[in-house]
Amino acid sequence: MSAVENQPRYQAYDETIKYLQAKDCRGLASIVLPDIFEAEDVVLNLYELSMADMKKPDYLAKIKLHGEHFLLHLEFEANYRSNKEMQRRMLRYYSSLYWHEDLPVMQALVLLKEPAIKHISNGTASRILGEEVLKHHYRVISLYNMDKYDMLENKVKALYPLRIFMQHRNEPAIDHIRECLEVAETTDDPDYYFLTVECGRKLFSVEILEKIVKETIYMASALYKHPYEAGKIEGKIEGKTELIVKMLAKRFGLLPPEIRQKISRAEQYQLDLIAEGILDFKSIDDVLRYLH
Repeated sequence: MSAVENQPRYQAYDETIKYLQAKDCRGLASIVLPDIFEAEDVVLNLYELSMADMKKPDYLAKIKLHGEHFLLHLEFEANYRSNKEMQRRMLRYYSSLYWHEDLPVMQALVLLKEPAIKHISNGTASRILGEEVLKHHYRVISLYNMDKYDMLENKVKALYPLRIFMQHRNEPAIDHIRECLEVAETTDDPDYYFLTVECGRKLFSVEILEKIVKETIYMASALYKHPYEAGKIEGKIEGKTELIVKMLAKRFGLLPPEIRQKISRAEQYQLDLIAEGILDFKSIDDVLRYLH
């Protein structure tokens, strides 16, 4: 059984956006906000929702751009089913974020696959007796309408895995996948190759993928190796947290309480990325990039 067929992380696709934002939060957001590279500050915000039936935002960051402070909230959707459902979901995110953060919120819905619905709503409005009582707007980005070759001009690596969803000038599927993988391979970071394959799972069969995926690169990714190598020594997330604290303390000295607290609250994917890069960190600030 091939490595592609024997998928090592059942939640890999669901975590793709989280991994990409942690590796390059500006790059991922540039698909909606090209000016983000000029931002004075971009800080990932791993916000805990107070609503039990709502998942965490796919992407959320506090941004200072051209002197303005605001939140950027992105949702990535592969199976768009209903305008009303999405309108309500985005509005609930907005109200919760605005209540807790007291900042303007820029929202965008990024559609990965073309939905069956012809008209995609970009917000909602309500009127009572001719008076407007609510107007809520978010951007809609149709990834499937973008040209994957245009996406290469700015050389934003965080967007390379998402090229799998973009237009590819009538190339046969196998040629399209091969080209996307070859571009991901040029990054010299096997994580981008792995994530390109995981995105490919949403569109193409395992039979197609396993014909062209280079398993040596795919399996070199820390995202693939986690349950086999890292998992052997890390165990449960609590044990992993303790191990990372010890390794960081050995490298940088006693950690401040606030950093230990942030590590204790970190999610699985953040701990994975810290564990992967720990030997390359030059200072504790490198760690903080993954803990906002």
